[in-house]
Amino acid sequence: MRRFLFASGGRRTGFALLLYTMLALALTWPLAAHFTTHVTGDGIDDPSLVWNLWWLKLRLVDQLNPDIFHSGWMFHPVNINLAFYTLTPLNGLLSIPLQVAFDLTPANNLLLLSAFVLSGLGVYLLVRQLLQIWGWHADPAVFASLLAGAIYAFASAKLFYAALGQFNIASSQWIPFCILYLVRMVTAANQRNRLTAAALAGLFLVLQAWAELTYASFLLIFIGLLFVWMLLSAQDWQARLRGLLPFGLIALLFVIGISPFLAAMAPDLAAEGDFFGRGGGFAADFSADLQGYLVPTRLHPWIGEWVAGLGFPNDKGQHIYVGYSVFLLALLGAWALWRGGLSAPATRRWFWFWVPATALFWLLTLGPQVRWGGQPLPLAGPFALVSRLPFFSGNRYPSRYSVMLLLALAMLAGAGVYWLFTRRWLVRHRRGAAALSIVLAALLLVEHISIPLPLSEQSIPPLYGQVAAAAQTTAADPENTGVLLELPTGWRNGARVLGKSDLLIMAQLRYQTEHGLRRLGGNTSRNPEFKFQYFTDAPLLGDLIALFNAGQSHMTPVIDSQLDDMIARNRPIAAQVLDFLGVEFITVHVQKSPPQLLRFVEAVLPLTLVDEESTTASDGSLDTIRLYRMAAPHAAPAAVQIAMDGPLANLYLGEGWSPAVPGAGVRYATRSQPVLLLDLPAAGGSVRLEWAAPAAIAGATVNGAAAEAIALDSSQLRWEINVPPGAAARPVDHMSLQLEGPGVAAGEAAAPEAPTDGWRVGETGSRLPAGVSLLLRSAGQEAGDFAHIWLDGVDVAGGGRGYNLAALDAAGQLLGQATFDTFATAQESQAMATWLRSWPSGTVIAGAVRDEASLQLTQEAVDALAATGVTADLRGKFRWGHAFVGAAGAAYGTALESAELLRPAVAFVGAPVDGERVYGQLQGITIQNK
Repeated sequence: MRRFLFASGGRRTGFALLLYTMLALALTWPLAAHFTTHVTGDGIDDPSLVWNLWWLKLRLVDQLNPDIFHSGWMFHPVNINLAFYTLTPLNGLLSIPLQVAFDLTPANNLLLLSAFVLSGLGVYLLVRQLLQIWGWHADPAVFASLLAGAIYAFASAKLFYAALGQFNIASSQWIPFCILYLVRMVTAANQRNRLTAAALAGLFLVLQAWAELTYASFLLIFIGLLFVWMLLSAQDWQARLRGLLPFGLIALLFVIGISPFLAAMAPDLAAEGDFFGRGGGFAADFSADLQGYLVPTRLHPWIGEWVAGLGFPNDKGQHIYVGYSVFLLALLGAWALWRGGLSAPATRRWFWFWVPATALFWLLTLGPQVRWGGQPLPLAGPFALVSRLPFFSGNRYPSRYSVMLLLALAMLAGAGVYWLFTRRWLVRHRRGAAALSIVLAALLLVEHISIPLPLSEQSIPPLYGQVAAAAQTTAADPENTGVLLELPTGWRNGARVLGKSDLLIMAQLRYQTEHGLRRLGGNTSRNPEFKFQYFTDAPLLGDLIALFNAGQSHMTPVIDSQLDDMIARNRPIAAQVLDFLGVEFITVHVQKSPPQLLRFVEAVLPLTLVDEESTTASDGSLDTIRLYRMAAPHAAPAAVQIAMDGPLANLYLGEGWSPAVPGAGVRYATRSQPVLLLDLPAAGGSVRLEWAAPAAIAGATVNGAAAEAIALDSSQLRWEINVPPGAAARPVDHMSLQLEGPGVAAGEAAAPEAPTDGWRVGETGSRLPAGVSLLLRSAGQEAGDFAHIWLDGVDVAGGGRGYNLAALDAAGQLLGQATFDTFATAQESQAMATWLRSWPSGTVIAGAVRDEASLQLTQEAVDALAATGVTADLRGKFRWGHAFVGAAGAAYGTALESAELLRPAVAFVGAPVDGERVYGQLQGITIQNK
């Protein structure tokens, strides 16, 4: 080994690569023994990260389509923007030749191992570079650099992400290379070298962004710290000015490099608001606990079981253990920097960079509030501030800042090891130095060892091969494949699961890599509310979603009482709904399906059983899958008419329309470019739109292709869109209208129909002016998990769990707003009762429940609600939605209200509008074939 340590730089680097490769194979054991059939993970995130690789190859190679971000293969028919998802496009791109050569599973495993190896190599090169800059001897620096690389690459915190199957979070290999060139940039002797290093730092920053965008935001914080340090440590203003240009070059390269992300994100952010940063309320659950820094992770083979029982969250990568040996070596390294080492007193200025950087990233891992043993301490962390910043708000997991903490500690530990190995007594006693090397390596291994890592089998039931074979015979166009409806299924993002909350919905992503059909279900990280709510509000699909959860104790009695009505309601429309969606095949996982769902499928859906297979799952349970084929659709009629007050209306409305409310015969366009979802004839045809109020249409697009809009009368109440041949080439076509004019204010949309004395608020005796619009929607976890109070199109609800309330005066002006978490404590119920009683008689009170409000709802609170005219008592109604508009002092039963479990609860006064402007009022659609 000594020959390698004192060999040339190239041979040392080769040795480092070999060493880290061997460690990667050993410390991810038993992955190497199941390399072609398993990946590391627990079956939750790993299928979606493997799906990413498949999607990049499908899109770029099979479909020859460079748009990797907009996908209709999940969330069909509304599609999903993968720019807000952990797509890991760089990993997917690198995987393409590996997929061709080895298949999907080994391609994923090779990329994972390379992430470990390159992480170690990057830190090895970084620490060696720093030691050279500081003027310290090169030979002892080799072992110090090797050990530092091992710390960063194989710390238990990083191995934990591999164990979770979060390969995107394990992809931190480009960070040290970026920092390596940042260091070279700020230490270069001339401007040319500084700019060259800056260009390479920018390149690796972009590479890291395309591997895992969250880590790019961490690097931006690091670069900001380095920029401040450069300004403070520079000797004069000329040096400071020279340093500005390299940092500006990095910023320019980064913006250019992530411009495809920004271009894909911008339209959705402009239309939907900053949903990228929403949903951070559970950051505390994914923050590092102070106690966790003192004990190894639950993956430790000897004490892991004991650690798992400790009183702080430690199951999702939020447990950061750096190790006592690393901590002590890092302290030693910081002290050596402070002293100036042996031959470079100027290293003290580096102390003032690395030590504060280490401290900042450590504090960021602790989240918005510091915790010990799972209990909050009266200490706030900087994460609460950073998470409010644009772009940085996308990270809702404070513990992930550990990647920067580990890098800083690895650097300091490397400095500490170097200082230790340059002590005279070790220099003179080589055997002692060798023994100490073995001891340090052993300590690091013992503290961080995490084998055996959990593995997730990637086998796919053979039945999906039948689906793939049948689909190939029916779809020549690679982008016009059929649709598979899986029962049960689900929709998942970083904060919520709609539908079946089960490992099955993630496995279905892996199954798609075999059958290749579009799916209704899907997985993402961030999404607008509509992307989930379309399925809940859609006919047939909404009832299926409720049935997916029929086995939950609070759902069972309600579903049992309504099942016959569900069957009767859906039987006449099921074939039409499925035909519209383009569904060709349906799979039913029998053991995962509640009996109510199985009965519904048999009684309602027009299916033919193709095959049934039973296999034994990895946990030993039986998994029976039934494959059905849809009955052949009837010949398309010459004209299809869609009324906005009909039972199928929700099926055809995409983004930009107000939600459905009982009794409303029109739907309001709340955007100037609303989307219609239609099954249009491929040969061309026309779409006629009937408006309830004038709306000028400047044009339209069908799946991106321009379509002409013609007014059929001077009143602008009837329009015809001519669909050119070939434009309608998708299972469900997206028609985007371009509505002219500024629109009208939300409250004015229905003002002409308002009584002269204003809108009645139920039977409370209170009224709101004709120019006021008030719409409320409420949903528990299974039906939407939201509370909205749109006043003139502006949501004034706090949005928290429990009762969201608003008080309005007779002019419709907002007097006050409050949220009461009556799920959490009885004190919240008391506070709500006090708030409700505080308003003078006649004050309009609007309320909507989010998620759950029943558990600590008291009689006092129910009585206070009753005093506003409300009758619904949610006690004993777990996760019911409740929306109402009443008035202070109103008689019992006089409020407008709705309470629902299976669907959102809705109440409204005036025009039921969820946007500030209304651009049109759609009454009906007629599709005419040529």
